[in-house]
Formats: sequence, C-alpha cells, structure tokens
Amino acid sequence: MIGPHAAVRAALLAWLLAGAAAQAETWDLVSFDVPAGNRQAGPEAVGFSESTRTTFVTYAVYKSAPSAGDPARDFADEWKLLLGQYRLVSELKSETIDWPGGWKLTMGAAKVWSEQQRNFVGLLNVFTGHGVKASVLVNYNDDVYRPKVDRFIAGLKLQPPAAVAAAAPPAVQGGSSPPALTAHEWYRSAANYSSWGTNFTGAQIAGIGSQGSAKWSYRFAADGSYTFTHEFWSMNKSAEYWSIEEAGAYRLAGQTIAVAPAQVRRVLRDRDGRQQGPAQPLAPEPMTYRYAWQYLSGMQRWYLVLIPDTGRDTHRDGTRAPAGEHGAAYRYGPRPYCEQRPRPSDCKG
Repeated sequence: MIGPHAAVRAALLAWLLAGAAAQAETWDLVSFDVPAGNRQAGPEAVGFSESTRTTFVTYAVYKSAPSAGDPARDFADEWKLLLGQYRLVSELKSETIDWPGGWKLTMGAAKVWSEQQRNFVGLLNVFTGHGVKASVLVNYNDDVYRPKVDRFIAGLKLQPPAAVAAAAPPAVQGGSSPPALTAHEWYRSAANYSSWGTNFTGAQIAGIGSQGSAKWSYRFAADGSYTFTHEFWSMNKSAEYWSIEEAGAYRLAGQTIAVAPAQVRRVLRDRDGRQQGPAQPLAPEPMTYRYAWQYLSGMQRWYLVLIPDTGRDTHRDGTRAPAGEHGAAYRYGPRPYCEQRPRPSDCKG
C-alpha cells in the first residue's frame, strides 16, 4: 500500500460524484459515511473498529487543530503524532491533491509494526485549509478491507471551521469534576533518586551522586502544544541542577494522549534557573499514554494518571509506581507552590 495513485484518485472522484446513500455523521469539521463496526467517541476524536479473529480495520476522525500553513508540514506533524510510536517496515509515501471546499488533502501510507497489532497499514489523510488541519486515520491489516476504506475516504466532506473550543478530558471517578487537562502544570517528584534516567554514563551518575531529588512536570496548552521538564538535583552539586526540557505537540483521542516531541535537550541551570553552558540535544521519544483521572480524598485533589501504551517504563517519565486500580503508572498532580522554579522568596528552607 503506497499512496493514492491515479487510478485510486479516479475511483474516489467517481464515488464522490455518485453520492452513494449511507448513514452520515459529522464530527467537528468532517462529515462522513458511518463505517461498519463498534463506535467510540471522546473529546478529540470519534472512532470505529471492525475485526475478525485475524483481521481488523479502524477508522478515526480527529478534531481540527491550527495548521502550519503548509500541507506537507501538517502531514509530517500528524504522522509523527499519531503513528510516530510505531516502527516503519515499508517506505512512507504521500501525495497532496485538491479537495472540494478550498482544502488540500495529503494522503500517505506505510506498513508499520507495533507489539499489540503487529504488521498493519497506517493510512493517514490530513486536510489543510482555512487556517486549520483535520486528520482522518485508517489502520488495517488485510486488503480485504480496501474497498470499504476507499469508499470511506471518498465520502469525506469538510466545512470551513468555526471557533473550536478546547475540550476537557472526561471524568472517570470520585469527588466533583476533574479539572481540564490545560488547567494545571502536572507534577510528580521523588527523593533520594538514584536511577537518573538522563542518558548519563555510570561515571557521570557517580559524579552527580545519588542523594537528591527528581521532579517531572507537563504543561498541556489549549492549542495542542505541550512542554515537559525533568529536573534532578544532587546534594553533591547543591548550587545547580540538571534539567531535561522537551517541547512538542499532543493529540487527545478517546482516553489516550499521544505526545510528539519536536525538541529535547539537557541543560544545566543554577538555583535561580539561569542556564550554565550550552544545551545538549537528546533523542525524542514519541509515546501514546492511556490516561485517567484519580481523586485522592486524603489529599483532596485530582491527579492525572498516565499509563504507557507499550506497557513499559518510558525514558521520559522514569520508573512507574502503583496507582490503585490503574496498576503501574505515572501519577501527576498540581505542582506545590514552593516547588516552583525559581523558588518563591517567601518559601523557607
């Protein structure tokens, strides 16, 4: 499966002109003929899945987001965000064509591999226009689904955007209502941290020392961007601390968060946050997390729980810890006032 060649485009156009009758649905800016299978919807996407014992196809229509102004850039960003955690096993090919209503459609496909679904085809369609982008992703592992997939894509229709408000993640348990994902900086910490998780060699870790603390934090913005910071401090170098600083884009779909880092660097800073020397670039780690909200009555606050889709610890977040019914996970809460950088002057000690 490689991208939309001329024969496929002709078939899609014929289907558009034919206007075949089917049950229709509109999600944000995208209208489509509802495919067969189970339906799931969240604040950022609606999805459908159909499967047998050995085959499957999934469709996902995502909420629109600000465009970079270039169809190729929009496609690259969305592929990294939605499929970047998978391993390519064939060449990724894409093509941009005109689409009705003043849109450009960039369609690309490749065979990919994951531990959960093994080999399958990821077919990503990114519409660019009117200052936004809208993505439709189809994954399938057998060509028996190709006629259905082609009809589904051909039936996609888009309307110009209205103001799109950022949606809050769903509540899942306890207390009153959980806060919006964008409402807080989400924070966790560990004392006497010895597994620094920073790409250091053993000699470097020994030089830093194991007695100290580590802190992790996320900020998710309403425009789909995020920042992540991992700070770690050692008693052996108490006047400064190391910081892993990451920035990129995130995408919500159902109860998952996919993060696509655009920049990751390691920086040495003094106690007031001033950079000491040049930053060192680090390899990015795209990742998809399942997420949930957990209310701890003893703390009287909500926590964001992140569970890596891989089922393993991430390099970004370090070692998972028990999180109640969610099992091994990362639990983030609002950052305490006196843990801010730089440290507020009215905090003692």
